[in-house]
Amino acid sequence: MHSNKTILIPAIALIAGSAAIYSSQTLANAGDLETTSVLVEPDAEQRHAMSMAFNISEAFSYAAEQIEPSVVHITTRTNTRRGTVNGGLGSGVIVDESGHIVTNNHVIENGNSIMVRLYDGRELNAELIGTFAETDIAVLKVEADDLKPARFADSEALKVGQWVLAVGSPFGYDQTVTAGIVSAKGRSGFGPDAENIGSRGLQEFIQTDAAINPGNSGGPLVDLNGNIVGINTAIISRSGASNGLGFAIPSDIAQSVAEQIIETGDVERGWLGIEMAALDPAVAHEMGIDGGVVIGRILEDGPAEKAELRPRDIITKIGGRTTENLVRLSNAIMLIKPNEPAEITYIRNGDLRTTSAILSDRDREQIQNAGGAFIDELGIGVIPHPLAERISPTRRRTIDAYQIVNIEAGSVGDEMGLEPGDFIVEIDGQSIPNAERLENYFRNALRGMPIRLSIVRDGEALTATVTPE
Repeated sequence: MHSNKTILIPAIALIAGSAAIYSSQTLANAGDLETTSVLVEPDAEQRHAMSMAFNISEAFSYAAEQIEPSVVHITTRTNTRRGTVNGGLGSGVIVDESGHIVTNNHVIENGNSIMVRLYDGRELNAELIGTFAETDIAVLKVEADDLKPARFADSEALKVGQWVLAVGSPFGYDQTVTAGIVSAKGRSGFGPDAENIGSRGLQEFIQTDAAINPGNSGGPLVDLNGNIVGINTAIISRSGASNGLGFAIPSDIAQSVAEQIIETGDVERGWLGIEMAALDPAVAHEMGIDGGVVIGRILEDGPAEKAELRPRDIITKIGGRTTENLVRLSNAIMLIKPNEPAEITYIRNGDLRTTSAILSDRDREQIQNAGGAFIDELGIGVIPHPLAERISPTRRRTIDAYQIVNIEAGSVGDEMGLEPGDFIVEIDGQSIPNAERLENYFRNALRGMPIRLSIVRDGEALTATVTPE
């Protein structure tokens, strides 16, 4: 004996951009199967909602089509005592037709060789052009034709709640696209669960809930035009996978750093010459401003003093970038090239004012403030750092030495093979009593006469010779 059963199966059919809902009623009698279908049209509200969903989907597809040909898969290989092993895995984005690729420093920093796989499957060896660990940006270069570079958008114009796509190679899956929104801007001060943040305490990030996983690092975060608004760099996760807390370096920072590396192989950072403190939020509220940074002390003969800024002035904008907090001001100053004017908006005694400052080179100023010197003839910066020398099994003596802390890309010192962390202990067999003596020795050296440097590297004594031209 067969009983009658009714089974309701809802289905959605998408036809030529429209939608219809069907109810199917299946009747089973004595082994015979008959099916009748009733078409249920969506009402006006449903059609409107579906149209909006289709529009969003089309926007995502357009953005993905624009950016995917520019995204690359990056692998590194590292030489060890046991041979060559696979190293880092990450992503990158092509930024010009010459083959320059922007990625994260942490993706490539431990690799001896770098391989890039393009959108069309071509695999190419990549040259490392330069890195800037402070912002976790690195630039690579490949030799290839038919490249499609991506474009940078203005991350300052990005709004919280705006749709974004993250593109890259999570867990090695090339050309993966995930969607989300801008969850917050100006994020910093991460906790112990942050992956790949490192020591970048004065870095600011775009926060997004677009899924970012291991392998996404170095890939672009893009707007719905397919333009770069950030470089994906980190997640906060206890599992190592996406928890909806992803972070990207803002495009204005990434672009500025990348362009300097491409142009000179190095990054110059501005220096204003102030000590600063955060503005109390209650005070900012009373003043009717979003925030600001209070000048605590003006360093003598620095750019701020020359621009006639004073202690207790409140800086609200510099170089076209708002400075609601210490991180924003630090990054705004960093983005301004040395020896170029920058307009500063500040508040003094309740009055809004503007001034212009010519910023100095941060690296050089820090070296000089540490009692060191920058030797232009070698393109290196050194600071005093005494070394302990063993003179017997039980006795040591302290010798004057100068540690190399900065080497300009492509400089004489760079071509000589000098490295940050090397110690210069003698010049032509003479000890170095002070940084000024070291600086003047090279400045006054005769052309064509070789100079012998005695160097200590990782406890090993080395000799290097340079001939002024």
